[in-house]
Amino acid sequence: MGGKFQLSSGRVIALGRLLLAFLFLLAIWIELGHRSEAPFQALVLAVAYLFFSAAILLGTWNDWWLDAKLAGGAHALDIAMFTLMVLLTHGYTSPFFTFFVFLLLSSAIRWGWRATALTAALVAVLYLVAGLLVGGVSAGFDVQHFVVRTGHLVIMSLILIWFGVNQWRSHFPATAEPLIETSSEAPVENVMQAAAANLRASGGALIWRDRETGRTAAAKLNLDHISSVSDDRVQVPDPLPAASFLYDLRKDRALCRAAERNLHAFKPSEVISDAAVAALSLDEGLAMQITSESGDGIMFVQGIHGLSTDHIDLGEQIAASATAQLQRHALLKAAEDRAAARSRISLARDLHDSVVQFLAGAAFRLEALKRGAAAGDDVGGAIEELKQLMLHEQGELRTFIAALRSGSRVAIDDVASELKILAGRLAKHWGVACDFSVEPGSSTIPARLHLDAQQLVREAVANAVRHAGAKSVSVRLAADAEAVVLQFINDGKAYPKNKDGGRMPQSLRERVEDAGGKIELSRGMGVTRLSISLPVAGAAA
Repeated sequence: MGGKFQLSSGRVIALGRLLLAFLFLLAIWIELGHRSEAPFQALVLAVAYLFFSAAILLGTWNDWWLDAKLAGGAHALDIAMFTLMVLLTHGYTSPFFTFFVFLLLSSAIRWGWRATALTAALVAVLYLVAGLLVGGVSAGFDVQHFVVRTGHLVIMSLILIWFGVNQWRSHFPATAEPLIETSSEAPVENVMQAAAANLRASGGALIWRDRETGRTAAAKLNLDHISSVSDDRVQVPDPLPAASFLYDLRKDRALCRAAERNLHAFKPSEVISDAAVAALSLDEGLAMQITSESGDGIMFVQGIHGLSTDHIDLGEQIAASATAQLQRHALLKAAEDRAAARSRISLARDLHDSVVQFLAGAAFRLEALKRGAAAGDDVGGAIEELKQLMLHEQGELRTFIAALRSGSRVAIDDVASELKILAGRLAKHWGVACDFSVEPGSSTIPARLHLDAQQLVREAVANAVRHAGAKSVSVRLAADAEAVVLQFINDGKAYPKNKDGGRMPQSLRERVEDAGGKIELSRGMGVTRLSISLPVAGAAA
């Protein structure tokens, strides 16, 4: 039940309307049974309203477009129903205060504080008029109760309007973890995968324009598989109507939020080209605009269960998070480039001051030895001395190159500590039990393997949750002088088959192969075991 209403305020409003209609009908039926003054017309009106509420609920349950289009008319009919029921059931004693709150909450959720203020003013005036009309024909009209209840309506209206002005509606709960996490490799593709995971979508697409080169690239996402799309006609729409919008290309309709938070309808065909629709297999879903220092683009996420207008707000948050992550990646990349530039300058200086200077000096000495030999001098000792100097310089250069190749090393205990912390973060992020263990050892591994291990843990846990439905994942680390071994055991179902008929997660396999490692997948006793071995010597091993 929670999943059906988590991101659908329209469903909540429609169901609330139906429950209130049933309550009205029940209350009037009880009053008629006790021979009260409630007229029979009120019963007929309540029955009609009950059928209307049921029709709205059924018609808009899985149709975000119809929900948006009928919202205004249904809201107006709710107000009219409230007024008529107050008139027909002696307004100052009727039990319909909850309905008043329902009207204000509905307008606040759908349209913001301006619509809430207008609804509150209109309903309060109608209630006042209805109460005066009842008072004019009823000898038992209680002015004190009527004034008190009118005051209650005014106070409740002011409170809800205040919350609306101060953005009381925090659309979705904030979390300690960012909505999107990206690795240092292929950040734009990682953003698309993370967005699909957050929205529990089955696929998506991306059009990206590089700011430096002006080139445009496109890609499609199917589960965890990303494939590039080669079509020069696919371009980034410019300009886009909003940072986030819903689209249904089969019926050529789309919705976004205007500046005043009202829903704005437009034709997606005016924004998304036919070439993009065909090349990216676009159908129905959520589109988000993402930007960074390196470029800008539009991301489409499709196959979202229970798609509703609430996803527009979530899309804006994901787009903002994606933009922040891409900006962060750009800053890190710039920092890495600056560090690499400093390293190159330092390397050039070291080579100039050592090797180049030595070779230049050796050339001068050889020229002097050549002249001495021509003059009949004995140059054997000088040549032997120069030979020893060159051998010594060769040894220094080999040591220098070996240090460059090996890079910095990290103790396995430090790696284990960081992976344990990462496992805890992933457990919170994915909502699974993720325990970590390490075999005792005192070896060290290259820094590049440290980074590879972190990315493999992230991807393995994400795949186990997203594609196997795992509730727990066990991560084990072992390392020796030759290899780093990672084992992942999850209690989910078997991984889905790939296009090649296998079940091995493609993203993991490609990363392991790039590192020169081995990956094995096995299943038995209701668990899936994934074993990864990375050579300490690198891909060359």
